[in-house]
Amino acid sequence: MAKNLGHMFLQILNNAELDQIAMICKISNASLTYNELLVNSLKIAKKMRDIGIERGDVVGFVSENRIEYCVSVIACFYLQAVIHLMNPSYLKAELQQGFDKSKPKVVFTSKENFDKVIMLQQETNYVETIFNFDVNYLDITKDGLALKQIELDPEISIERAIIINSSGTTGYPQSVVLTQNNIHYAMEYLQDSYMQYKEKAKLVILPFCHISGLFIVLDALQKKSKLVILSKFKPDLYCEIIQEHKIVSLETVPTIATFLARNPIIDKYNLTSVKNIVCGGAPLAQDIQNTILKKFNCQVRQLYGMTETCGLVMLAPIGEKWKVGSVGKPIPNIETKVVDPLTKKKLNCGELGEICVKSGMNMKEYLGNIEATLAAFDEEGFFRTGDIGYFDKDGYFFINDRLKDVIKYKGYQVLPVELENMLLLHKDIVDAAVIGIADERFGELPMAFVVKDKNSELNEEDVKYYIAVPIIERCSINKQLHGGVKFVESIPRGATGKILRRLLRETLKK
Repeated sequence: MAKNLGHMFLQILNNAELDQIAMICKISNASLTYNELLVNSLKIAKKMRDIGIERGDVVGFVSENRIEYCVSVIACFYLQAVIHLMNPSYLKAELQQGFDKSKPKVVFTSKENFDKVIMLQQETNYVETIFNFDVNYLDITKDGLALKQIELDPEISIERAIIINSSGTTGYPQSVVLTQNNIHYAMEYLQDSYMQYKEKAKLVILPFCHISGLFIVLDALQKKSKLVILSKFKPDLYCEIIQEHKIVSLETVPTIATFLARNPIIDKYNLTSVKNIVCGGAPLAQDIQNTILKKFNCQVRQLYGMTETCGLVMLAPIGEKWKVGSVGKPIPNIETKVVDPLTKKKLNCGELGEICVKSGMNMKEYLGNIEATLAAFDEEGFFRTGDIGYFDKDGYFFINDRLKDVIKYKGYQVLPVELENMLLLHKDIVDAAVIGIADERFGELPMAFVVKDKNSELNEEDVKYYIAVPIIERCSINKQLHGGVKFVESIPRGATGKILRRLLRETLKK
């Protein structure tokens, strides 16, 4: 009989070597043994129970990556409280937009985010207690009593366990509800040799408020590894961690992958321990993937998944010859299909359509949005990913773009990611994003936002000609930048590197 998450992690911590280091924070140099993690998590759980937190109550998190965050998440599992993880970069209004749906009684935060959480408490009627990792949290772990008993349920819950926000690339983020059952399935997959190597140390830079960052933490505990936490990406510290702790696997997003491919800093360090690099969150440009492959001489794989599927759907198996540009094959026991977005007809090998998936990791719902929840699943129970792609004769999948992002120019489909990859090949372009702008005559016009090198004199006509140049035949007439080019200081991206196109569209309204 499967145990609930509280019992699962209590057993993990009880069976670990007491003096083994569980976590290290690279920036603060703080560390915690597995015994300290056990004791501190039980103390936090006891304090929450004393103030009335019960099974099913919601506990919010607004903090950067840190050891105390992990301790408190485990404490919530003990009580079967529901955790709602929010991006610490959110403003007070954005926090309230998400928390108004879940109504957390308690919020864990840090001194960096304390002021906006206090404002949230003052302007709402649901936040009863705030635990500041840098103040009253410390009093609990120092002088508090530990929880002595965890309630035993007959089976794991199919109810809410985690609420975590989607990336919100095309619209405002949805609050994705994952169950204990979902988490158990994901934890089992993470133990599969299909996914990754078993390691003594894990580096985590991805935000804990994101599904990938959270599961790196949970998986490190499951494997009783040492978790090395880096709360903000700092190139030298990132490389130091890899060198010092002989990190074998790197879980990255495209921005970090680009750093690994192009930044000369990495040549100062011994990174030969790295045998496995996985990139997720957003498409990885093929030239970046090839460059990393040559530089590190190891497997470089793209991971495909989303918050609604616990971050896992596809990946090339370890040791198998993979295909550059592909997101791999469906993980075992995950059903997939590609369908025509209009007719819903199931498509065959090589045919472009919407990717749909079904597994025990599919979310329960979008909190407070029945309409969106119903629209997310088809009549067979498959989750509609909204991604356009295809599979080849070997079962490898390729993602072309987001269904909502596809630009319709004169009835032709233009894929923004295709144009973005072309733009990034230009020596003077640092970053780029493409959106469609409304046009009465042609429907939508492809428009590029471009970040150019600070020493470059590149202008709009140069960029448009680069895409349209007839000698190379880089793009057909339908795919050219008819909407123009706008130079910007930076491209807005989410925590995992996804382009926030909605924010780009909003800039055009100003």
